[in-house]
Amino acid sequence: MKYQYLTEAELLQLVAVDDAGAYEVLYNRYWQPLFLFAYKRLRHAAPSKDAVQDVFINLWKRRATLQLTASLRTYLFTAVRYEVLKNIAQSQKTTGSDDMALLPLSEDAATMDMLNEKELRSALAGAVDRLPEKMKEIYLLSRHYHKSIAEIAAELRISEQTVKNQLSKALLRLRVHLKDAAVIPALLPGIIFFLNN
Repeated sequence: MKYQYLTEAELLQLVAVDDAGAYEVLYNRYWQPLFLFAYKRLRHAAPSKDAVQDVFINLWKRRATLQLTASLRTYLFTAVRYEVLKNIAQSQKTTGSDDMALLPLSEDAATMDMLNEKELRSALAGAVDRLPEKMKEIYLLSRHYHKSIAEIAAELRISEQTVKNQLSKALLRLRVHLKDAAVIPALLPGIIFFLNN
């Protein structure tokens, strides 16, 4: 089964019935941005990894009963934030550390995050514009309008295999372009996240 072509909702349905392959796709899709989110607050790799791991372990444990009221992305980031706060509270209890870790990112850091995301989105938009017309259309229908392979094939009156091939080629071209472009290194982990969503 080509999991990468499934929507988030379809992947979650498969995870609910013990499909480890679908779970792995979600894990690979979200692990890096969640780790970076935790690391910005904890400033240490090990507890940041632990926070993300705990969230994914909990997701697997609750897979059959999990009812989301928002998107999976919102759920995961909220859960990681909770783990981070738990970690900070535990750290303060055992080491008597100060309250600095509980403070939100400084205005400068938050502004830099916004600039980084803006630069990444701009670089991605430029790369999408350079795609051949049909490939670009398929990519936008898939990633921006969240249409399934079957829906795109029906709308464009082409085979599902053609849609899959064009989408794979589009993603490859975008990755290559963004890797070669003058995108600052800190943005590189985010590239995969944006391409996969």
